[in-house]
Amino acid sequence: MRMLESIEIGVARPEEWPAAFELALQHVSKVDRPMRVSNASMLLDAGELDPAGIFVARAPDRLAGVQVCVPLRGSSGIFWLPQVAAAWRRTNLAERLVQAAANWLRGRGAKLAQALVQAADLPQAAPLKCCGFRHVTGLQYLRHDLSDLPAVPGPPELHYRPYAPDIEQTFQQTMLRTYEQTLDCPELNGIRTIEEIMDGHRAQGIWRPENWWLASLAGAPAGIVLLTQLGDVDGYDLSYVGVVPEYRRRGLGSAMALRAMQVAKDHDSLQLLLAVDQRNRPARRLYQALGFDPTESREVLLLIY
Repeated sequence: MRMLESIEIGVARPEEWPAAFELALQHVSKVDRPMRVSNASMLLDAGELDPAGIFVARAPDRLAGVQVCVPLRGSSGIFWLPQVAAAWRRTNLAERLVQAAANWLRGRGAKLAQALVQAADLPQAAPLKCCGFRHVTGLQYLRHDLSDLPAVPGPPELHYRPYAPDIEQTFQQTMLRTYEQTLDCPELNGIRTIEEIMDGHRAQGIWRPENWWLASLAGAPAGIVLLTQLGDVDGYDLSYVGVVPEYRRRGLGSAMALRAMQVAKDHDSLQLLLAVDQRNRPARRLYQALGFDPTESREVLLLIY
């Protein structure tokens, strides 16, 4: 307790950023850590990481702990794993850091926060759970090299219309309908407005409205496809594929995903990436049939304000 009395929690000062990133990534292997620290510094320099979200615990002679929180458009945010130096691991310092960051993010108008961690690192997520985060599911990350696209027959009446302001209301209403009875992170339903959800999608990668489609069947809205060009690697992300309830189990999901694959390939992309809730077995079977291969997985911890 005496040690904790001398601890001050606050936003990291510029001169503390290098040490803060070193401590925040202490759980990463020594081989990968220098690159991860360098990447974090580059994100900071590029304005993609808000320095106001780097919370540190200051001991008299060094940093005792750090919590990095990244606010995102769409009223949300991402938490890194909280980290404390060895001398403070049996204290509640990590929880205090998480709470400080959570309060800050909520003050910015966020409605939810997530932490995506490797399964092996889940024990280090205990301070997050103590502050209201719940372990809800795992995400499987998949990749397709687009070298050989499968032949998936789709309904002949399926028509795609790129996103445009004149169909925004229909686009939004259809997207909301695709969330009904969804198997992809249903815990998120109803937390944010459709405007906030779309704003969050626009902020991912390089947004091009011509790569967002409203799919219609026989003139009726049937689904939504969101394809996003990645900014940091050569490729695209299949950010979302959703079908309204009455048109499910008719092959529309496969046809819509294949359209995204073909467009990505037409743009000379080397790969198409996506993430799927591990509980969504129909979607996992669909992507396996289309030739996607698993690359990694992450556990999802969710905080709803």
